[in-house]
Amino acid sequence: MDEQRSNTKKTVLNLLIAVTILAVVVFLLFLAVGFVETTLPNDSYMIEITGLSGLAVNGTATVMIPVPANAEGELVIFESSSVLQPAGWRTAIRETPYGKMIAFTTMENYAQDISRPTGEFETKEEPRLLVPVLATPDNVSVAEFARSSGGTYTTVVFLDGFVPPENATTISFDLRYQGGGGVKYLIKENIWTATVNAAVPSTTSGFVPVPADYYVTAGGIMPL
Repeated sequence: MDEQRSNTKKTVLNLLIAVTILAVVVFLLFLAVGFVETTLPNDSYMIEITGLSGLAVNGTATVMIPVPANAEGELVIFESSSVLQPAGWRTAIRETPYGKMIAFTTMENYAQDISRPTGEFETKEEPRLLVPVLATPDNVSVAEFARSSGGTYTTVVFLDGFVPPENATTISFDLRYQGGGGVKYLIKENIWTATVNAAVPSTTSGFVPVPADYYVTAGGIMPL
């Protein structure tokens, strides 16, 4: 009887050891898959400019907005001007006194609102925000500000070529850029977000400084 009990205990013990080893192997397999899996950082830029619809165009009208770039001003999206062509508008990356901006131009008799979501994968892992940057909190450098956890800075938009309406309205700029979030070796990188929510009188012509909000969602080790 004692020998039978001893054999039973050994069998149960061996079974527990086998199950434990199997569980460890499965865990290591999942860990290995997650460790080698890589997700590229993603760039997305949601562009909504309303209040343009119905405005008469005086020959050629131009609207310019900030473009996503790193702290050195290198574009991280829209390297090709052909990637962003809303209905009724032509698009290009244009040099301005403040730096590069996305320029929308139209020669139609009347303008249309601009609505365009776009996105692409990015191979670089670096802070990025909407530029040009005209001013930062405490006048720190753009590079230092981009490495911070966030804050409100000043960027710029541009309007020109519209016939001033009899009843002045507002043109609303709702811009949201988000980049980063790539995963490598189970470590998720930071997510950088910059937004502009500003209203400009429809009678405006020229460059208009506007506030932009910038914040960083910290990355870290992903749970298994």
